[in-house]
Amino acid sequence: MRKIQPILFIRNGMNSLFARLIAGFLFIVLLLASLTLYSVSVSKNDLKQEIVKYNTNLLDHSKDSYEKHLNLVKQQMLLFFTSEEIIRLQKKPDNVDYPLIVREIARWTTVPYLYINNIVFYSKKDDLVLEKGTSTNAESMFEVFSSSKEYPLAFWRRQFAESYTYRIFPSAVMANTMFRDSPQLLGELKPIVIKSIDNPDFYMVVLLDAGKMYDAFHQSVYKDFMIYDDHGQPIFARTGQEPFLDFEQLRELGAGGAFIRDGKYYFLNQGEQTGFTYVSRVPADRIAAQTRINITLLVIILAAIALSVLFSFLFAARINNPLKKVIESIRRMNDEPPYRSKIKEFNIISGQIHGNRMLYRQLSFINHLKAIRGHESDAPELDFKGKPFVFVLFQVQPDRSELHSPEVVQNWLYYLRIFIDSKLKPGFPDALTFQIERDQILSLVFTERSEEVIEQLSQIKHVFDQDLEHGVVTMAVTSAYSASDQLTAAYEEAQELAGERLMTGETQIILRRGEAPVALGFSPDQEKELEANLKAGNAPQLAALVEQHFARWHRDVPTAASLARFAESAAGKIRNAVTPFPLEPEEADALLGKTGERIGRCRTVKELERVLVEWVTKSAEAVREKKEEKHPITSQVVDYIHEHLADEIYLDVLSAKLKMSSGYLSSYFKAKTGINIVDYINETRIAKAASLLDDDRLKIRDAAQAVGYRNITSFNRMFKKYTGLTPSEYRKRNESN
Repeated sequence: MRKIQPILFIRNGMNSLFARLIAGFLFIVLLLASLTLYSVSVSKNDLKQEIVKYNTNLLDHSKDSYEKHLNLVKQQMLLFFTSEEIIRLQKKPDNVDYPLIVREIARWTTVPYLYINNIVFYSKKDDLVLEKGTSTNAESMFEVFSSSKEYPLAFWRRQFAESYTYRIFPSAVMANTMFRDSPQLLGELKPIVIKSIDNPDFYMVVLLDAGKMYDAFHQSVYKDFMIYDDHGQPIFARTGQEPFLDFEQLRELGAGGAFIRDGKYYFLNQGEQTGFTYVSRVPADRIAAQTRINITLLVIILAAIALSVLFSFLFAARINNPLKKVIESIRRMNDEPPYRSKIKEFNIISGQIHGNRMLYRQLSFINHLKAIRGHESDAPELDFKGKPFVFVLFQVQPDRSELHSPEVVQNWLYYLRIFIDSKLKPGFPDALTFQIERDQILSLVFTERSEEVIEQLSQIKHVFDQDLEHGVVTMAVTSAYSASDQLTAAYEEAQELAGERLMTGETQIILRRGEAPVALGFSPDQEKELEANLKAGNAPQLAALVEQHFARWHRDVPTAASLARFAESAAGKIRNAVTPFPLEPEEADALLGKTGERIGRCRTVKELERVLVEWVTKSAEAVREKKEEKHPITSQVVDYIHEHLADEIYLDVLSAKLKMSSGYLSSYFKAKTGINIVDYINETRIAKAASLLDDDRLKIRDAAQAVGYRNITSFNRMFKKYTGLTPSEYRKRNESN
């Protein structure tokens, strides 16, 4: 019995959860340790070769990426260079083609995977340069917009005498020095020149962003990288403190593709298409250290095995009651998470909840201010109590013609915001710029001296003046405010100042409110004349009325807001005059279109005048077409009236001729024409009298009698009712016109 007890104790112990966990853990540890040691022993001798192969493959990848990209750019740019617009530009430059070519250049430079910073066309004949921003001369382009000490203007002029048709030049740092005190770096650019055999006085320059290409194509952790052209000249370099070997040494030592020299491992590869030589450099001691890592790894593995065994015992010893601990953990998770815990997952959950609370507070703050700022969730807080500030509101009126698509307009607005921010930041580092509406950009400038802001805006205005083909910008500058609780008042002032814009089609800076707005509109007599001519379908008279009304505004231009209100009011009067008869409301809406949008697109008084003339002309023509529609009975009535204008016309006589009652005839005529017979008789007589008065040899009394009016007083009253003018005033206006 005593001999059997130890055996039973051992058997019971082996059936315990603790023993089974320990056995399972030790088996897994032993298995993993065996596999790891075997892998280390097998790979130790091949690790160096694998590292060398890895770096070789990285260089191959960089070479292939550069070769494919340069070939793609070459093919695409040759197609662009031989397009109809560029051929026409070479043979016979025409200003009409410039915007088309500039937009095409801008399209190419926005393709992200081509890494094209700019495309320049240079004509020797007239020293003309076209690039993505505008058309200019060579000196401005190569000494200001894209200047570099490696490529001065003399270099570009020498290229006309060179006999090549395609050449890639070394990369160089270029900058925009329009503002010499704060030049704008364009980056490290690689020029590619494309020429034509037939026309050596014209060539194309493609400026590739060499820095972006390097970041995209060279993926090694070691940054030393060189590219040599087929003549051995370096065209791109990223080197550390130690220079590369010269090209002849590289070719002599690198025949096998890789070699070690002065503690550095050099890898070489040559492009098949360009003939360029690509070189990367890796410290040899790094590769040696990577091979020595096997020993370190072995020590770590042994330590891991020992720790794994130890942790297996500890974990198994602490898992005697796993279900209880799991339930306790679940219970704590249902409650509010503690700020501190020994369990990592709980800390993660607590951190997530805290982060969500912070995000909610930020969103609440943004929603509170979104009426005066953009919707970026990462925008800085506007808490600046006691800090003076000025608002600058940029009211943008883009050109929405067929030449500018919505994508082009949005891109222009985006670049406007970036440009404004870049110009304000040097003088006002804390300035914030947001696009708050589709056509408004707001800058918050921290200063109490508005004149400093105005001086900076004057420089910005010169740039906007050169970009009027894309749209007109109005800059409204508020007075200085002292604290953040005045944001709403400052924003309201900015909006009011923007309303003082004049409809001149020019860039404006508005600093103060003008005089009280003048109410623009037609006089009562002009309104009567407008309504009468619309109902009569007299398009020429309506056009003359609108042009006469606008004549006084071409010099003394009212504010755009006043003119817009006048145009909207005029559109309403036109709609009311022609509806519901002779035109249906739907027909009138189709003629007038989207009035608010049409008015908002007008940049000058002349453009607004053309819109109103178009509206009254189309409405009058539609009315006349409606009136000329034929109905058997109404046609007989109309013919009878026109034949007896000079006589007394009686409804009973007319109805008897048509063999119907006078009441039915009157109702039928109004249903078909929208006007009763008496009004039609008077309207027709007055229209005829107006045409007779165009002959200044005919007396007014004779004209009245010719259309059936025996009493001159009744004629004068009726004439003014339908035309808004007395016969004498009508004749004087015709004489003045």
